[in-house]
Amino acid sequence: MTVILDDPSLRLVEHYRDDPHLRGALNALTQQTYGFDFEAWYQAGFWPDDHQPCSLVRAGKMLANASSNRLDFSFDGQHLRTVQIGTVMTVPDAQGNGYSRYLMERLVTRWAEHCDLLYLFANSTVLELYPKFGFRRVVEHEHYLPWSAPPCANSFKPVDLDNSEQRRQFMATVASSCPQARLSLQPHVSQTMFYCQGPYREALHYSTVHDAYVVVEHEQGRMVLAEVYCARPVALLEIVGELVRDETREVVLGFTPLQGEGFATRLVDNDDALFVWGSTATALEGQALMFPLLSHT
Repeated sequence: MTVILDDPSLRLVEHYRDDPHLRGALNALTQQTYGFDFEAWYQAGFWPDDHQPCSLVRAGKMLANASSNRLDFSFDGQHLRTVQIGTVMTVPDAQGNGYSRYLMERLVTRWAEHCDLLYLFANSTVLELYPKFGFRRVVEHEHYLPWSAPPCANSFKPVDLDNSEQRRQFMATVASSCPQARLSLQPHVSQTMFYCQGPYREALHYSTVHDAYVVVEHEQGRMVLAEVYCARPVALLEIVGELVRDETREVVLGFTPLQGEGFATRLVDNDDALFVWGSTATALEGQALMFPLLSHT
């Protein structure tokens, strides 16, 4: 631990994943700030070394955090080494003391010159914060399709990840899955299980006909196909035709498909704005692309 900010009671802590007290403090602050925590993910053995919180504590209380997550992507067949910064947060009674600035500057110094892309996602309340650290906003585009046809016979069935054999088969498919998107997270079981054993638990389905898993959600006539895991490229429109419901009026993809025929594109309009570090435009910009929804940290 390191004393920082000329305050001998304030300490920087890192690499504490297996420390129950510090991990519990991180979970408590994450739950307070974002409404989730990492404990189930950790207990299941999925918290990887590449996910590293960088936190400030005083007398055992966690005051602020910013985490880095190293992720490898495939972009049009090329390897892309990235670092995503996430869970940037400060307890309310410690805000305004420069804690987030200290942590962000530390992570930018650590990673900016050691990856192909340093980026983060920010909600609407902090859009003015990240340009102070050299980040600039980059627009994303999503693929969507108005829908009016009736559904086809559906071969997809829910997956129960509490069943050890179903969980094993799913993890094996994720580990060997081929890209289904132009910008695709390379097989990353840990990241996938964070979502599929967490917020998307009820959204995971499998088809023996297609030998493919999908993560799909329905809400008020809108279907979001968040991800597809398969050992070969899939025929998206064929799968979509099975997954839609009678009430579906729009299909939205949570990734940029390898082939976009049949889909239109539009700006992503949600509370999760992409920021990229550096003043030089990257190869991702000026194209109808988005980071896969299940790659956000």
